[in-house]
Amino acid sequence: MISLTNNIPSVNAVSAEWIKVRCTFECYPDNALFWVQDNEKAFISMTDGNMVIYNNGADLQELKGFVDMINPCCVFSDLKTLNAIERCPTEPSLVMARLADIDDEHLSDTASSRVLYDMLDVEGLSLPQYEYFAVDICRRLNHGLAQYFVKQGVCAAISLHTGDYCIMNGIASHQKGGGTIAMNGILGKNKGRNFVACCRPCVKEFYEKNGFSLQYEAGYWVKNK
Repeated sequence: MISLTNNIPSVNAVSAEWIKVRCTFECYPDNALFWVQDNEKAFISMTDGNMVIYNNGADLQELKGFVDMINPCCVFSDLKTLNAIERCPTEPSLVMARLADIDDEHLSDTASSRVLYDMLDVEGLSLPQYEYFAVDICRRLNHGLAQYFVKQGVCAAISLHTGDYCIMNGIASHQKGGGTIAMNGILGKNKGRNFVACCRPCVKEFYEKNGFSLQYEAGYWVKNK
């Protein structure tokens, strides 16, 4: 049985879905929907029609029926789960991970939400409308649930975190070498955490060069408008 819940346990696995669900719970405990399948076989979050599913040995038939009933606009999960619930990913994603164990000598510039947005507004990144982005990132930063690294005109990166785990929420480069500067900067901001990133297959090599290893395949399914 899948039922609403107000209890999302702390993250204890290198899983992009688990981190996303927990980060949403910590930031929006009263403004998002959360479900659990019996015996914690799955945890699900949804905000503004965007659903994230963490499969922990889920009853996939029941899960498919649930997703069909809720009819979200978008679903993010691991590839096996997406295929089982017949939501073939519109956008494939690779889940990469490494330990953030570096000290970075680069200091971040101070940046407003507008500067962050403009720096991240590059081809390949899907950003929401600025107004939504600004409210969300300011809330997370004010609650100590996010980090950013910016070199104005060069690069930018944002991460979300929960406990000992964090996840990349966007990285962009505007100059040659800027991607590595941004990566080292945001890793330094999260030193000691398990760092997870979801990336397109075409940039897998960049992450590998920066010490990440492939964990598993995931993806986003987006409903046709």
